[in-house]
Amino acid sequence: MVTKQTLTEQVYHYLKERITSLALPPGTKIDISGVAKQLGVSPTPVREAIHKLIQHGFVVAKPYAGFFVVKLSPRDVEELFDLRKAFELLGMRYVMQNLDKQRVEQLIHKVNQLMKKADDEELIKGVREFDEEFHLKFLIESSGSKWLARIANGVIDLIKMTTRMTRNPLVACKEHKDILEAMKAGNLELASSLLEEHLERAKQEAIRSLTSM
Repeated sequence: MVTKQTLTEQVYHYLKERITSLALPPGTKIDISGVAKQLGVSPTPVREAIHKLIQHGFVVAKPYAGFFVVKLSPRDVEELFDLRKAFELLGMRYVMQNLDKQRVEQLIHKVNQLMKKADDEELIKGVREFDEEFHLKFLIESSGSKWLARIANGVIDLIKMTTRMTRNPLVACKEHKDILEAMKAGNLELASSLLEEHLERAKQEAIRSLTSM
């Protein structure tokens, strides 16, 4: 038997994916009845999922108007990226303490293959997938710190709403490769510096994307 909590979690993850993929763009009103009908559930787990999304910063409630996908301001993006930078630099330190060089080699191979793609849309899609594998799965989840993973996941999920707007995939590939090469060489100082520069560029690009919309 499926419990109400399980339904709520399923609806939450469904809506979060729709929001972070921009299938539900910033400012979109969430139709509770429509979502419930689409998913074949009652409105109750949808409302519960929305309240959880509000707690995690993905949705805002407007009195007498309803629930809307959050619109991140340039200041929001700046603060989120600064938090992300702190989390990933710490994650990198932990990863480097027991570095899996075989995994580093695999990531370098993947980014090299990505850079050979001729189709722009295919390249952008591949870079987004690699971005999640490198930043979230490798630097955060492989750090061995369950607390870091718990806290960082929410920040990175929110940032997805802005990084999906960016259009500079080859630069991102080159930066990822340089960071990985520095890690492979055991140079934590250089790898950290390159990661900071990479995230700072991504932050400025995300802010420009927001302000030009």
